[in-house]
Amino acid sequence: MVRQAVHPGLRRGALLSLLLAGVLSGCVTLSSTSKPATIYDLAPPAPAAFAALTGRSSAQLLLPLPTASDALAGNRLAVRDGAGRLSYYPDVTWSDQLPGLVQSLLQRAFENSGAVKAVGKPGQSLAIDDQVIVDIRSFGLEVGTGAVAHVELGVKLLDDRNGRIRATRVFDVRRPAASDRSADVLAALRGAADQAMTDIVGWTVGAL
Repeated sequence: MVRQAVHPGLRRGALLSLLLAGVLSGCVTLSSTSKPATIYDLAPPAPAAFAALTGRSSAQLLLPLPTASDALAGNRLAVRDGAGRLSYYPDVTWSDQLPGLVQSLLQRAFENSGAVKAVGKPGQSLAIDDQVIVDIRSFGLEVGTGAVAHVELGVKLLDDRNGRIRATRVFDVRRPAASDRSADVLAALRGAADQAMTDIVGWTVGAL
């Protein structure tokens, strides 16, 4: 096998370029003692959360994969400061990419509510009456004047039979965190997500 000689200066320059690119993309761990990231999941609101929901529908719903900006669409917990700059909470990752996590969370919320006949994701072979289309606008921590969990979801209810939008609404929920420690941040975010999911289910059933 023939090996091509590489000038040491060129080798060092290429390595430096790769390291710099990795640091800028957040992909390089500079310390071998860094703790592995803790993986978090979110549970849907329990059936008891829907006890006051009186409406019921025979509709079968489809939940397409929610949309999100590239900055939010990964599996890291986003942190936004008072100037609007976005970073990520260290050593914390979601159990799935955020759109898939929100999709599963909303599906289970509908199922726990018992308010619709059936709800599913694309490919599950349901005869669909309506689609619940979600755009993730915010799902993380704000640290402008204290630590606040913020969930903002734009939702459209689409009649699958004629393509018309039945209703649209933005669900915007904030919950203060006791501190910026991961346990307190996740507790606040669970509370905000629970409220958003509960509100979306109730609004959807009322609009059907």
